[in-house]
Amino acid sequence: MRSRTLAALAAALLAGPIPARAGLADFFVDLSVGLPWRTNPGLSRTPTNLMLTPGILLVNWVSAELGVAEGFSQFGERSRLALRPMIGLYPPILPVYGKLVVDIDNLNLAGGLPVVTTVGGALGLLYGVGPVRLFVEGDYLPQTVQGTNQRILELRAGAGVKI
Repeated sequence: MRSRTLAALAAALLAGPIPARAGLADFFVDLSVGLPWRTNPGLSRTPTNLMLTPGILLVNWVSAELGVAEGFSQFGERSRLALRPMIGLYPPILPVYGKLVVDIDNLNLAGGLPVVTTVGGALGLLYGVGPVRLFVEGDYLPQTVQGTNQRILELRAGAGVKI
């Protein structure tokens, strides 16, 4: 089983540059700002965050992205670092997209809280003007922190560039 996993990983790594050379892949980097709200328990604003997201878009349809987000120190909360691996679906005719988002939050263990891993999603609008990408999206990131279920809704807007 382990040898099959290693063989699959090696094949994926070797196949990666081929689509890029064939013109089937676009690399991009996005910078965005997120305004999150915690809706359970009670409605409260959580710290604004800034996210840098490099990614690859295959055949203008499917993307693999890795966001690095840093939350500001606001509203009595300390700055938090997060990683957000994402898989996106971008229909070629429409300006809408959807993403599966895995949020690995509080990597710096701010406030003595543990690392929190969440699976959520995002829906957004994307407009491309040449190599420039402009987007706005809504994210849903449910979390369980110290036994309390929380729903995080985030409005995110940003810009990027195809490389």
